[in-house]
Amino acid sequence: MTFQEMRLDFITRRKGSMALPMTGIIAYSAAALLSLVVDPRWHNLVLTLCFWSIMPIGAVMMKIRGEELGSPVENPLFGLAAKARVMALATWAIHIMVWIYAPELFPVSVGIGFALHWVVFSWTVDHPVGFIHLAMRIIFVIAAWHLVPGNRMGAVAAGIALAYAISVVQLSRIDWRTRLANFPATAGG
Repeated sequence: MTFQEMRLDFITRRKGSMALPMTGIIAYSAAALLSLVVDPRWHNLVLTLCFWSIMPIGAVMMKIRGEELGSPVENPLFGLAAKARVMALATWAIHIMVWIYAPELFPVSVGIGFALHWVVFSWTVDHPVGFIHLAMRIIFVIAAWHLVPGNRMGAVAAGIALAYAISVVQLSRIDWRTRLANFPATAGG
C-alpha cells in the first residue's frame, strides 16, 4: 500500500473521525455541569473520571457510527494514531504531579495535554483541523482558567467541550468524497 493509499484507507475507515470528538463534547460537558453541583475539593477527581470515560464512551460512539480503529498491520497509520494517543496519555505522569503539588493547575495540564495527539491526526488526514483544535484548546483552557477563578475546572471543561464542538463542525464540513477522489494527486508528505 502506498502512503497515499494508507491515508485514503484511514480516512475511509474512520468515516470522518467524529466519534472521539463527539465523545469529548459529552465527557467535558459532563465535567463542566458536575462542577456546578460537586464540592470544589472534588473537582479534579470529577475531571479525571470524565477524562477516563472518553475511551469507553468513544468506543461505543465509534461502533454506532461504524468507524473502525483499523489494524496497524494492514495500515501503519492506524498504529501511528494509537501511538499518538498513548503519547498524549503519557502526560498523565505530569498531570498527577500537578494534581499533588499545584492542584489549581491540574485542569490546565489535562486540558492541553491530551490535545497533543491532534497534531498527528492533522498530519495523517492532511488537513489543518488538528492544529486548529490544539490552538483552540490552548487558548480556551488558558482563558477559562484566568477568567473564571471561582470554578476553574468547570470553565476549562466547558472550553474544551467548545473546542470539540467546533472541531466536530469542521470535520463535518470537510468534503471527504472530493478529498478522497483527489487524494492521491494532492496528498503531500
